[in-house]
Amino acid sequence: MTTAPSAIHKLSLFWDALMSRRWPLFLLVAIGFIASILVSRYNLIDQYLELVAMYVGINIILALSLNLVNGYMGEFSVGHAGFMAVGAYGASILTVKVFAPAAGVWIFPLAIIAGGVLAAVAAVVVAIPSFRTRGDYLAIVTLSFNMIVKSVLENVDVVGGPRGFLGMEKLTTLPWTFAWTVVSVWAIRNFVYSNIGRGVLSIREDEMAGAAMGVDTRKVKLHAFVVSSFFAGVAGGLYAHLLQFISPRTFDILKSTEILIMVYLGGVGSIAGSITGAVIYTVLIEALRVLGMWRMVIMPLLLVLLMIYRPKGIFGFTEFRWFKPIAAKKGDGAIVPYMAASEPRRPTPGDELLTINGLTHYFGGLCALSDFNLKLDSGQIMGIIGPNGSGKTTLFNLISGYYRPSRGNVVFNGVEITRLRPNEINAQGIARTFQNIRLFNNLTVEDNVKVGMFNAVNYNAADAMVRTRSFIKREKYVSARVLALLELFALDKYAKELAKNLPYGQKRRLEIVRALATRPRLLLLDEPAAGMNPSETGALMELVHRIRDEFQLTVMVIEHHMSFIMGLCERITVLDFGVAIAGGAPEQIKDDKKVIEAYLGSSGSKNYRGGQ
Repeated sequence: MTTAPSAIHKLSLFWDALMSRRWPLFLLVAIGFIASILVSRYNLIDQYLELVAMYVGINIILALSLNLVNGYMGEFSVGHAGFMAVGAYGASILTVKVFAPAAGVWIFPLAIIAGGVLAAVAAVVVAIPSFRTRGDYLAIVTLSFNMIVKSVLENVDVVGGPRGFLGMEKLTTLPWTFAWTVVSVWAIRNFVYSNIGRGVLSIREDEMAGAAMGVDTRKVKLHAFVVSSFFAGVAGGLYAHLLQFISPRTFDILKSTEILIMVYLGGVGSIAGSITGAVIYTVLIEALRVLGMWRMVIMPLLLVLLMIYRPKGIFGFTEFRWFKPIAAKKGDGAIVPYMAASEPRRPTPGDELLTINGLTHYFGGLCALSDFNLKLDSGQIMGIIGPNGSGKTTLFNLISGYYRPSRGNVVFNGVEITRLRPNEINAQGIARTFQNIRLFNNLTVEDNVKVGMFNAVNYNAADAMVRTRSFIKREKYVSARVLALLELFALDKYAKELAKNLPYGQKRRLEIVRALATRPRLLLLDEPAAGMNPSETGALMELVHRIRDEFQLTVMVIEHHMSFIMGLCERITVLDFGVAIAGGAPEQIKDDKKVIEAYLGSSGSKNYRGGQ
């Protein structure tokens, strides 16, 4: 009776071992490429099946490229066929009108790359205005772009106008399609599992928190959109040289809808999902061809049912193990202490670190903060207290760049930061946590902290996609530092756990550790003890003192927990209706009449003093 479970267990161990190694994947790719050459050269399968196989490859590239924006970044682009059209027409013009037909075979790879580059350039034009705003603007802009491209192509006679463009040789073969599909999967997978990729994921999870950790959200969005559009252009070039005829109608909104269906069918935020969605959609469309136009009705209906019962798609936010990077082991790379030797000089204790002059902020006609002034010395722990709605979090948002003040300025370490963006302020040395915990819930604990090291990594997108020596060196450095930091704060056992699965107290701790990963000089803690029991509050107090001492930090804390704030802080400032009403040592604040009145009201204040 014990034989069957033992055999199943051994099979499971074998499968896990196989999935944890890369060589089987490389072997399968090599076999697939050789098979594609043999099939193409010796006609081993029916030409129709070979055509469907090439459609599958092209659709995988399209689904992967759109998934980078819609799935991994969490934006919504609906005009992907427009970029495909730019690549298709760009590559076709090169092979038909620029170079002699005899050079077609040799120029074909360059034409495909050129089509991708043209699509990427178009993406820059679309992205610059789109990513300066938030919300659904990208969907509107990309839809408009798709319609503009179609209209322009219909009115340009040099590319055939509404009649279409033809004359391309059939240069797209099964080996070429297989090779470009593998390159696309490899490059996009490498992009996702890189520093820029983590920045992309942070935007999907919580763009505000990502910016606070130093992620330049505009730049990261632009990178992802350009890479996505490049591969849409590559797919367009392959498509044009497979059909040998393209027209503006080929790339209308219906084509963009087909790509969307493939992405959401297979699963958003998943390479395996993009591949699965493309294969299923292409095969089903061909299998249902006997139904004529009804197949275009059935497929969207299937998608609607899928969205009802499995909204994220088949593989939504899950990944085939072969596509994941091999986990770094303890001891991989050099052991890197938290403080690097190249760390910029930190202010010595007692130096003036933060100066706030006349800071005022209005929400419409409501004054949330009025003529606030503050001088904070390096090495201090300072508390900001006050009733709800007194302007405490508004102050933090002004310091960290989320709000622009109506008047006044903020000077940090001798540099005015009033008009800088949150990621630029983080780069200056200010990190923060949030009143409501803002972790990247669908990322692991380790990746949350790696996002905090975004500015410590200096390789570019090209390094990431081709895995250069610079990339490998920097990623080992980041992994070693992150694991050391997690171990220092007893979070290393949760490293591979999703952040959303942590207990509440550990989530608070992780948010602080993630902020520390940015190597700040000033740490802003917004109600860190909220929701904690007395023992957790005591442990947090010890943690903040330890952080200040070991990491040479200055700390500002917003908190309602009076025993916590009085026992932790050396100085306290009290806000009421946006105005600073008191400031000084905890002993002074505790007995200040204005402070007691602000919290208890005038009648409560009399009762409080009467009971003294």
